[in-house]
Amino acid sequence: MTNQMKTRLILLLLFIVNISCGTTNKPVSDAEKDKIKGEIKEVVNKMFKGNEEANIDLVTEPFLDSPDFVFIIHGYALSYKQLVDGIKPVFNTLLNQKVTIVDEKFAFLDNSTVLYTTNCKLLENFKDGHYSLNDPTAILYIFKKIAGKWKIIYGAESFVKQDGN
Repeated sequence: MTNQMKTRLILLLLFIVNISCGTTNKPVSDAEKDKIKGEIKEVVNKMFKGNEEANIDLVTEPFLDSPDFVFIIHGYALSYKQLVDGIKPVFNTLLNQKVTIVDEKFAFLDNSTVLYTTNCKLLENFKDGHYSLNDPTAILYIFKKIAGKWKIIYGAESFVKQDGN
C-alpha cells in the first residue's frame, strides 16, 4: 500500500469520526428513516439499472467527483478518476449484467449521512459470449446528502468471481 493510499485511508477514517462526533445526537425518526431509505433506494436502483444495461454513466452518476471520494475494491483504494478509468474498459466489453439483491441494510449516522450495505449476486454477460458470476458480492456505500442529492462519498466492494464459458 503506497503512502498516498495510507494517507487517504487515514483521512477517510478521520472524516467518518468527525462526522459521527460532530453531529448532534438527535435521532433520526422512523418516518425520516423510511423517507431517506426510499430516496437512497431510488439512487441504488438507478445504479443497478445502469449495471444491467452496461451504462457506466448511470452507475457512476451518484459517485461524488471529489478528491475526498474513496472506493475500496479488493485491497485497492481508488480515487473517483481511478475508479471510473478502471471500470470503463470493462463496461465497454459488457453486453449486460443481472443484479440479484440478497439483502440490504441501512445505518443512519444522522439525517444526511447513511451507510447502505447489500449482499447480492452479479451475473456479467460479455459481448464475446462468456459470462462471469460474482457471488457472493458485498457492497458498502456511504451516502451524504449534498445540495439536495444523495451522493456516494465512499464505497467498498468485495466479491468472489466465478468465470463461465
